[in-house]
Amino acid sequence: MRFHPRLQTTALLCLALMLGVAQAQPAATPRQLIDNLGLDVRHLLQTPDLKRTPEAAERDVAEQIKALIRTTPGHPSLTAIDSRGRTPLMLAAGHGYALIVEALLSDPSVRLTVDVADADGETAWMRASFALPITLPACQPGNLTVERQNLMAPYLRRMTHVARTGFTAVYATVAALEAAGAQRRPDEAKRAWLTSCPNTDTDLRGALAEGELTPALIKAAVTRQNEYARATRAARPKVAQRPPKDMRFIPEGQTRDTFQLVSQLAREPGLCRVLPKPQLQDELAWEGQILLRAIVSTRGGVVEAVDVERLSITGDRQEAVTHYFRHVVLNALAGYECEGDFVFEQEFHFAVR
Repeated sequence: MRFHPRLQTTALLCLALMLGVAQAQPAATPRQLIDNLGLDVRHLLQTPDLKRTPEAAERDVAEQIKALIRTTPGHPSLTAIDSRGRTPLMLAAGHGYALIVEALLSDPSVRLTVDVADADGETAWMRASFALPITLPACQPGNLTVERQNLMAPYLRRMTHVARTGFTAVYATVAALEAAGAQRRPDEAKRAWLTSCPNTDTDLRGALAEGELTPALIKAAVTRQNEYARATRAARPKVAQRPPKDMRFIPEGQTRDTFQLVSQLAREPGLCRVLPKPQLQDELAWEGQILLRAIVSTRGGVVEAVDVERLSITGDRQEAVTHYFRHVVLNALAGYECEGDFVFEQEFHFAVR
């Protein structure tokens, strides 16, 4: 195929401009690096690679942030806030990325903002103290059900990995923040936890009232997860089929940045890499239509919390059919791989004839 001379010149000029733009693209920001790391860690835990560990992936990100600080100390991206008021330090602290927290704190501008709070009133120290890679079973005990076991699987891999290290990363993150001058705010942190985790059970509420935050949360989460694991392995499993009907997983008042349509997830560059379609698991002797809406919270490449609401339905056996399709939706969401910590809404319409 031959180009017309003028078209060929134009094509070459466009190619040169494209290459120039590519070369001028800035390196990934600390926030982008942290968001990408969540998915990298998920993949490494799903398919272990002896040549690269989650710790090595985190170390690579920490080195890139240190390189930015060496060349451009005080770079605005080091302290930039998102729509929920979170800085890269808050995100790294919440994930228990101790090496990244230490790297960020080597910059004076980051140390000056060490006690800044986000839109929910949470500081980096508070988020680190929540031990989020470990404590989801304490925050969302309703996830430990047959209906949501696939949803929990990616999270539990990370939880198991962190537990095997003796929670070193969690306590190292808190220690690094305190060494940089972060204020301990245990009472505020306990209130913030209970606000964001309204399903916290009575025993843990009592433990929080009397004891230290992080040890109480970790103990409650590990205990609950171990009990769930033993119950699923029993000869006659004693695991609840689904959470209580009125249980909500994402508090109404919690600050969120919501994507109204899941199509926005695909359009947003680098937001979601994998969005599997729902798959019907078994033959369903039912005809009709059902419309469900899911409100989904994702963090570190893993969907952690979901509320599923039925908007409409036709046909018979409506409650049983609703449970069936809710399970189908949850299984699909378990496979979503999205960068960053955010909330989105998605509607699922099923028509069976």
